[in-house]
Amino acid sequence: MRTVLVTGLLITFIPYFVSADLLPSSAEEIVQRAKQECDSFDKGRFHATVKAVSQYDFTGDGSAEALVDASQFSCSTAATLWGGSGGTFLWIVAPDKTYEFLAHKWKVVDVDGQNVLLLAVHSSQCSDDVGPCFRAFVWQDGFRTTQRGHE
Repeated sequence: MRTVLVTGLLITFIPYFVSADLLPSSAEEIVQRAKQECDSFDKGRFHATVKAVSQYDFTGDGSAEALVDASQFSCSTAATLWGGSGGTFLWIVAPDKTYEFLAHKWKVVDVDGQNVLLLAVHSSQCSDDVGPCFRAFVWQDGFRTTQRGHE
């Protein structure tokens, strides 16, 4: 029960985008950590679909970065171990660090040869009104996006 409460609090208060050196440095480490979290939660059985890890070149260097989508994880003993009302965790393992996002849905869109990460995020990221909200992230020495304007 405590794990569920802590996870819920993290999902409620985590920003839509986090960059931290403490995050795992490979897609395999992220999936293994998720498996361990599930295993330790009432001895759950972990499953990840083949869509859990995909590859996209965000940096433009010709090498693909791993994108890990926690919406493709499941745990037999927990319904929402990696997500909640704010979205589900999504990680991108770039050359210098791992980036963590929360999103309800995501898509990579090619705009004139530049891969853009489009996230459907919680409406609070756009305004105080309930409704659709999207963020676009593009690589330039790290992920960049527009900031919410001052109203």
